[in-house]
Amino acid sequence: MSLCLEKYVIREIELNELPAAMNFVMEIVREVFPMLDPNMLPPDMVAFEEIYHKSNTAAFLAAFDREGAITATIAFLPYDDRIPDIKGNYSIETTAELVKCYVKPELRQQGLGTELVKRLLPIARTKGYETMYLHTHRFLPGAVSFWEKQGFEFRLEPFDSFETVHMDKKLTLARER
Repeated sequence: MSLCLEKYVIREIELNELPAAMNFVMEIVREVFPMLDPNMLPPDMVAFEEIYHKSNTAAFLAAFDREGAITATIAFLPYDDRIPDIKGNYSIETTAELVKCYVKPELRQQGLGTELVKRLLPIARTKGYETMYLHTHRFLPGAVSFWEKQGFEFRLEPFDSFETVHMDKKLTLARER
């Protein structure tokens, strides 16, 4: 099934849309990560204004339907080398971390996530990033194959309790096509 992308506007969220974005993100987090505290906001959402809104090193996009409701999100921020399994593998000056790629359940596998990725990667490149890092989890249905279809390459699977898979993509024009 394919999605009519003309029904959606994809853009960076405004500061006044932050409450709606937080609600959307937390709704999806509760769905896909039931083992996490459902009331604990992710640190980047708590510091949204500093990390995404006032910064020139990050971006937070959302897809809005015709009624103005958020139907999907995607973001990146500077990678901070915090993950022990891959510590030192990426330049913190030229690597961004892709986060918050969430799509409403009824809209998944219809092209909206792919469109968000297509819009996000060039923004990261214009901000000076050369590599986009992400981690996903095998328990999320279709997640690893989705990222492979977006051109991300497998780097490490530590076989931890979260079934983490580390992936990355070089942000060069030739590989974006």
